[in-house]
Amino acid sequence: MSLPYTRAEVKDRARTEWRGLCNVTLPSFTSDFSTLNAAGIAHDVRLAAQYGFWGTLVASESGTTLEEYLRFMEIAAEAAPERFRLVAHLSFSTVEEELIAAKAAEALGYEAALLSYPPGFRPGSASDIVDHTKYVAERTDLALIMFAVMTWGFSPLHPSGFPPEAIEEIARIDTAAALKYEGGGSASMTAFADIHRRVGDRLIVENPMEQNLPALVEKFGVPWFGTSAYESFGDRVPRVYELASAGKYDEAMDVFWSYQAARAAKGAFHASFAGAGLIHRVGWKYLGWLQGFNGGLLRMPQMRLNPGQMKSLRAGLAASGFELPTGDEDFYLGRNPA
Repeated sequence: MSLPYTRAEVKDRARTEWRGLCNVTLPSFTSDFSTLNAAGIAHDVRLAAQYGFWGTLVASESGTTLEEYLRFMEIAAEAAPERFRLVAHLSFSTVEEELIAAKAAEALGYEAALLSYPPGFRPGSASDIVDHTKYVAERTDLALIMFAVMTWGFSPLHPSGFPPEAIEEIARIDTAAALKYEGGGSASMTAFADIHRRVGDRLIVENPMEQNLPALVEKFGVPWFGTSAYESFGDRVPRVYELASAGKYDEAMDVFWSYQAARAAKGAFHASFAGAGLIHRVGWKYLGWLQGFNGGLLRMPQMRLNPGQMKSLRAGLAASGFELPTGDEDFYLGRNPA
């Protein structure tokens, strides 16, 4: 299999074919954590498609070695239904590892890759960021989802967390398909509007947070969102997207508010580890498990999920009318134990 497009087709393809939401698939492991649980991974990919997602991010940063991540991508590709898109996660210790994963994704016919910046990359200027991004883009033909987020530590170069002049140059890259924009901190919406004005004619500019989705569809016409753990709320985020995109805003908002208790519980959970610079991916696995996904723990080191956190997350989903498993005992091994 090979890429279903050429470099010259990336921007037009994204504009015309990227419609919907890209959720996140985390790896599942065997009970002794010695290897990947292929059945659990395949279950999650297929369920994401059933819930109406456009595609899924095959997530790194989740306890896999590079070799295991390459196998993770293969399992996802084998399980993905026709027309369900897969996105590689180019987040590793070095840029050389990123490029190995990118080449594997090309060979598997992945739709895109989410670009990251290695922890050791410490730019001294906006041009350093552009040069690094171009270095990766010139070495893979994958459509790239560029990622501007405060986590990178680029705030000394611009208060928004990612220099706008760097984004303007990155948007000109021929394989830049979309920009996952999470800059601006407390001024996130103003920052988003500014970046959308600057580069919205060159690539899809989106903020992946589901709480912003209806406004971004209505006011900015954003056609595609990702990547994020939308599966925490079952199929309701895709339903909000479909209704809002069809101009049925009243109906979209009815669905949107139907899971406010779950949204608030997840928001409080995320606030509990603010400043860690990490995502509580075990918490994401638990929320997904409550919605029918495989579940199971991730290989250490990971943040631990304690019973009080589980109780609060479960209560939020229950108050939103989701049908949930009766207890949490089965989460630890997952729905497809191996």
